[in-house]
Amino acid sequence: MILSDVLLLSLVISSSSSSSSPRLHNFPLLPIDIVVGLPTEEGDRGKNPFLLTLAKSRPVFDVALQDVYHLNILPYGAIKVTFENSALSDAIGPQKMIEHYCNKTVDAIMGLPYVYALAPIARISKFWGQGVPVFTTTALVDELGDRNEFPLLTRMMGSYKSLGKLVTRIAERFEWQHYFFMFNDEVARGPRNKGRSECYFSLSAIKNLIMNNKTSTWNVKMFSEFEADRLQYRALLSEASVMSNLIILCASPDTVREIMLAAHDLGMATSGEYVFINIDVSTGSHAEQPWIRANDTNNEENEKAKEAYRALKTISLRRSDLEEYKNFDAFYDAVLLYAIALNETIQSGLDPRNGHNITSRMWGRTFVGITGNVSIDHNGDRYSDYSLLDLDPKQNKFVEVAYYSGASNQLKTVGELHWVGGKPPTDLPICGYDKSKCPQGYPLHVYLLMGSFLLILVLVGLFIFFWRRYKLEQELAAMSWKIRWEELDGEESQKKEKKKAKKRKNHDGYLPESDPLLRSTSRSSVNSDKFDEESLIPIRFRLVGSPFRSFSSSLFTHQCPI
Repeated sequence: MILSDVLLLSLVISSSSSSSSPRLHNFPLLPIDIVVGLPTEEGDRGKNPFLLTLAKSRPVFDVALQDVYHLNILPYGAIKVTFENSALSDAIGPQKMIEHYCNKTVDAIMGLPYVYALAPIARISKFWGQGVPVFTTTALVDELGDRNEFPLLTRMMGSYKSLGKLVTRIAERFEWQHYFFMFNDEVARGPRNKGRSECYFSLSAIKNLIMNNKTSTWNVKMFSEFEADRLQYRALLSEASVMSNLIILCASPDTVREIMLAAHDLGMATSGEYVFINIDVSTGSHAEQPWIRANDTNNEENEKAKEAYRALKTISLRRSDLEEYKNFDAFYDAVLLYAIALNETIQSGLDPRNGHNITSRMWGRTFVGITGNVSIDHNGDRYSDYSLLDLDPKQNKFVEVAYYSGASNQLKTVGELHWVGGKPPTDLPICGYDKSKCPQGYPLHVYLLMGSFLLILVLVGLFIFFWRRYKLEQELAAMSWKIRWEELDGEESQKKEKKKAKKRKNHDGYLPESDPLLRSTSRSSVNSDKFDEESLIPIRFRLVGSPFRSFSSSLFTHQCPI
């Protein structure tokens, strides 16, 4: 369906453009030779991450050329495209390109999806004549961004550096600083003279950015998905669980499903303490329900996988709105960009076969491609966008919730993230899937912090108590109506008054003990007191507290003898 639509579009454009384009004989340096190196078979995804083939790509080149002529960018027939089978070989692919150089039939090179076949050609093309521009739609490897080594390489899919920026932005937002990488790489099977996988290159770009942050730590475990099984994935996850709560995966969709099922078995996918991020750049499948396997007769396994995928987020290249072109729109944009640079060079009266001049006109510019505006930075890399996908429980499918814009260098939110347990996992503590690192629930430093917090609360409470008590005492001391306790004690007051009265009498020279009348009166007073007690005369009628009590009692006794 996709190829038929492209072919139909090609025929329509061809019929309308052949009579309107300028004639080739007006441009004696044309045609320009483009050599496209692609395999006839998809082969191994490790060598051909986007599964490009000659059959899939031919219609896209046809449409691109017809648009170039229809838009009068170049005269009809100005570009000649030759297709070669690169066989996904780092020997055959480069050899085919060298043969064209020797035959003087190459002015630009496109394709070579196997990065180990592309690298030597991109390195030596600067020495061919005046330089031969090289275009790639797959080589996102960080190392290929070195323009001292690869000065004429233009990357129409950008680089993995943008992917690294997206991952680190997400980690910064949720304050994650511990990373654990699990990825597929055939090197795990031992030295077999095989190159590194696309997963290795993509995660290396993330790691390179992490290394710039001295507070971040990372650990790596690789495996061969041709040999590993769920039991081995459990072992790897067990090891990961004591090192980080953030686990970044990169493997085929089937392998990622097996890993998530293993995480479910360990309880890591359901505890809410771990988050898994799947790097799915090469497949770009954007599968809405990646946990489902139609050939899985055990429906319970699909449900188990779905529950596990709630802890999984997926990062992928942002999908084109034009489904019919998918991964091939980069070839369209490459042809269009090259044609624009050729036109400008010819209009300036310069040699269109000067690869250095052509390349300089393609970098640091924006043009309208098949999916909209295409921007190439000053390093020859396209600004690429990446999507962050999450499982929406209401829609029951993965949807885009955020994306990273390479052109604006911003992480933009377009939806809501959903978390197991209702909140994102924390960076610490890292307890392990079996809580082996936190036998009492939390590490020692957590308890120390809790104890310190409680101690501070107690000290604050004591301070408030004593401060209020101090303030209250200050307020009481300032009151003018305060009465001393001794002033309320009647007996104490009487005793003090008696002592004062005796002191006054002694001071006047009067001695009561020398007066016989007073002595007898004193005895009578004692008897009178006894009489009072025997007669049960109420004590309140005594002249208590009077300084003349003894004298008054004696007079009363002698005047009224019993």
